[in-house]
Amino acid sequence: MLSIAFVPSAALVLVALFIGGFLVQQAIQDRDDAQGGAVVMAEASRGIASLQRERAVALRAPGSRSATYAAYADRIDTSLSSLREITRAAPDAEVGYQQTIAVELLTAVEGMDRSDSLAVAGIDDEGRRDYASAVGAYRSRLDAVAGKLTESSRRIYRDLVGSVDWSRFGAVEAALSAATPPPVDQDAWRVAAGVVGRTLGDLAARQIEYSAQLAIDGGRRVLSGALAAAAAISLLAVVMMAIVMQLANRLPMTTLTWSHLVSDYAEKSTLLAHTSRRSGRADLSG
Repeated sequence: MLSIAFVPSAALVLVALFIGGFLVQQAIQDRDDAQGGAVVMAEASRGIASLQRERAVALRAPGSRSATYAAYADRIDTSLSSLREITRAAPDAEVGYQQTIAVELLTAVEGMDRSDSLAVAGIDDEGRRDYASAVGAYRSRLDAVAGKLTESSRRIYRDLVGSVDWSRFGAVEAALSAATPPPVDQDAWRVAAGVVGRTLGDLAARQIEYSAQLAIDGGRRVLSGALAAAAAISLLAVVMMAIVMQLANRLPMTTLTWSHLVSDYAEKSTLLAHTSRRSGRADLSG
């Protein structure tokens, strides 16, 4: 009986171990994907910043500014598109939402840097339309995404918008878009541009780091839950196997006891019948 009970019990344990192993393997894959997505976003952000620095230098060099501007814009837009693909493959809705905010903020920072690079290189009538379009686009995007940031990031953004540097930078943008003389000198303009650019870049980096930490923490929670589930399933299977084996171990003893009772009952019945026959003969002889 033990050998018969062992086979289904062992199969149950093997199935439980397989299910637990599958859950753990899937959780590890989810965790690795989350961490990989966070690393890719950080690397892409650094790559975009590098391209922005290259563009600033290239636009000041002799040659076709419009072609240079378009070439770098295409390369950076491609990087931003790849980041949007990462957000679509986020491990959960909250991580995807925060990653989307990070990409939108990066896009706004790129719009600011794109317009500023044009302004530094010098704006002619041909490039003024591109400049004004870039300024309007990044400012609208900033307004839309600012309210979705974390509380600390919103506070930093509010401080920036209320600063003298923001006002100076915006005044120069408005003047350049309208082809009027800037209200501040070049040195003050460039100082203000540096403060605005660094602050927005830091906000984007903070958002990327925040979304990355969410993804990593979520992956770890999924793995912990999978390990706990696998342990519970395996433990339950082992307990069930032990119960089945114990019942199977008792079954032969019960069978033997029943057989013994039946045999004893048969012997006593035979003896009683024999005694009754002997008593009958004695009565007849009397």
